[in-house]
Amino acid sequence: MPKPHSDPVAELEKNDYHADHLAPDSVSIFKCPSCNATLSLNSIDPNKTFGCASKHSFDMAKDGYLNLLLAQHRRSRKPGDSDEMIRSRQRFLNAGYYQPLADTVVSHVLQTGDDQQVLDMGCGEGYYLQQLRQASSKLALCGIDISKTAVRLTAKRKMGAQLAVDSTFNLPLHSDSIDTAISVFSPISVTETARVLRSGGQLIMVGPGARHLAGLTAQIYSQNIPHRGNNIDNNLELFKLKDQLEIADTISVEGTDILDLLKMTPYYWHARAEQQSQMKELKMLQTEIHFTIKTYQLA
Repeated sequence: MPKPHSDPVAELEKNDYHADHLAPDSVSIFKCPSCNATLSLNSIDPNKTFGCASKHSFDMAKDGYLNLLLAQHRRSRKPGDSDEMIRSRQRFLNAGYYQPLADTVVSHVLQTGDDQQVLDMGCGEGYYLQQLRQASSKLALCGIDISKTAVRLTAKRKMGAQLAVDSTFNLPLHSDSIDTAISVFSPISVTETARVLRSGGQLIMVGPGARHLAGLTAQIYSQNIPHRGNNIDNNLELFKLKDQLEIADTISVEGTDILDLLKMTPYYWHARAEQQSQMKELKMLQTEIHFTIKTYQLA
């Protein structure tokens, strides 16, 4: 069972804050990326600025998220997936093609109850967080992605989740603050994930099976090219495997959804211009979907 949630006001007091005037919802789950102190809302600031004891401050975007990715930590001007890839993924997922996967992820999360803090690492445009919210209004949800566009689109779903732009390899969260962490096709650091999980917390990793999108790759390559999985470091000894299952099915993708499927995958960059044109002309594409879901418990 997840261990009890920490008291956010007590967390403030541990960091030498004067917290008696703060409402519980004025304390962010996120920590300051500059000094690791707790972030809290400046109640007299109409711009909804979150700050720490060291006077570092971060403005809440009008859509409802914090940008905690410091300039010195960016490896490019606009890190993360391209806007085109993100919007294609949003349209494709919203069409329901991966609903069996979403249902399985939700089921795995709720196996330990809905009184828990859930983190989506590499949340993208928020599809899986929204599925979790629709399943339970009690879950405390938070999401992190390095793409500002993705987090902004997640925030527009209005799920009551705490959201931040930052890297999953340097999570802006206090240690022992998360009950369940999920990664759906997103690169993560196992070490960082273990740090933020509470004792007994779980990690749900979703990656591609060997035949995932074989019908799509057949349009590009002469032989099947397995989809690249989650990039993780080599510290899985921090976890023990609780459960593993696979989901395999065949879907029929229609119309403009075909090009969206292509654009949301790395295969788009390998498709020649004539292959992209041919796929635009397709009325329907049949392809296998094949997912591997592994559930780990913090050792």
